[in-house]
Amino acid sequence: MANYTSQLFSASATFTPAATSHAGGDCFGAAQEFKLLDRFGAPPAAGSHLKITSVTFTQATGTNVTSVWRLHLYNVTPPSAIADDAAFDVPTGDRASYLGYVDISQLVDMGATLYIDMPNLGKQIKLLGTSVFGYLVNVTTLTAEAVAHTVTIQCQAL
Repeated sequence: MANYTSQLFSASATFTPAATSHAGGDCFGAAQEFKLLDRFGAPPAAGSHLKITSVTFTQATGTNVTSVWRLHLYNVTPPSAIADDAAFDVPTGDRASYLGYVDISQLVDMGATLYIDMPNLGKQIKLLGTSVFGYLVNVTTLTAEAVAHTVTIQCQAL
């Protein structure tokens, strides 16, 4: 029998916004799927309870913008299908699948890449299937570049 308390999973998703001004609270690109896999390429069991242990965020540019970020999480593809540059919302139809959010700090300029690592999180979620879905939301108003904004989450089965 497998020891699920030590199973670790990770997944990345890339959000690419339009090169335009995004007001604070807008979605950065559309919702994306985080296809969780362990080191052997296996997904967690459907319906697993997981703890998000860390999140990293990279932006494929050296042009830094001042904003903090929020990653809103769902256990299915968000029914609302909020578009890029639209205000984030949790409408009635999304409430059953909404898992809450993780805050992400200001990106750090690393030359040609912007990067931040958010360790020691501890956010607990319950999957419906084997993936988690999310919207990346900028908290302050900024002018976006149409470049890859990649979020990676690390999880541990509970």
